Amino acid sequence: MLTTALKYKITQAISPLVGKAVLIAFSGGVDSTVVARIIQDVTSNLKLITVTSEWISRQEIEEAKEIANQLDLPHEVLKVKVDKEHIFWKNPPDRCFHCKKLIFSQLHDLAMREGYEIVVDGTNASDTDGHRPGLKALETLSVYSPLRQGGLAKREVRQIAAFYKLSVAKKPAMACLASRIPYGEDISIKGLIRVEKAETFLRTLNLSSQLRIRDHGNIARIELAPESIKDICTKDITLIVQELKKLGYRYVTLDLEGYRPITPD
Repeated sequence: MLTTALKYKITQAISPLVGKAVLIAFSGGVDSTVVARIIQDVTSNLKLITVTSEWISRQEIEEAKEIANQLDLPHEVLKVKVDKEHIFWKNPPDRCFHCKKLIFSQLHDLAMREGYEIVVDGTNASDTDGHRPGLKALETLSVYSPLRQGGLAKREVRQIAAFYKLSVAKKPAMACLASRIPYGEDISIKGLIRVEKAETFLRTLNLSSQLRIRDHGNIARIELAPESIKDICTKDITLIVQELKKLGYRYVTLDLEGYRPITPD
């Protein structure tokens, strides 16, 4: 059951959306899925949009399609194109600002063309912690973040997902493939494809659900949830090294500190 306090937060989060035509930026993660589910209670005029690009893994797109189907809501995949001269490829510390500005500008254009009154996303109240340049872009473009406005933290979002029996209740947080490249190092499509292939292979080994390949040129640095680091030692290390070297890495390393969000130095 949801507590009275949690129900109140949900009401506060969705009350500005009652009866409105809503376009939802939908990644298929727990946050955007909960947003879609709770908004269903206050309007029937909503649509899910999943953005695809070179820096979004194909696995995420397929999972988003499946979850949208579970919600039985209109869903569209929108291809976002980025000019080769765009600052995104230079990978500055505020890369997420430029990326979200690009994406949500196109979502706003789509909303206007199709008659939607407001664009919303899945930013939650916990997302204000740490290095979050993307939040500035959301504010600049007047994107409404119900979870954040309702004061719903990540832990509470998962509680809501479990209450509604959503399949994503325990789904780990994901980030775009560009986040695997250290700030200041140019991003290339070839590099993004290599990272995606490396992570896809490692996931076949049933390692930590919180898994990253940090790309340092000829070095692949594997990050796992700290409690799962020991698990990789039970796998065929020779096979792991061979497969990652096939992708062009010269050295394959394991980060003993474990997974952590990337931040500027």
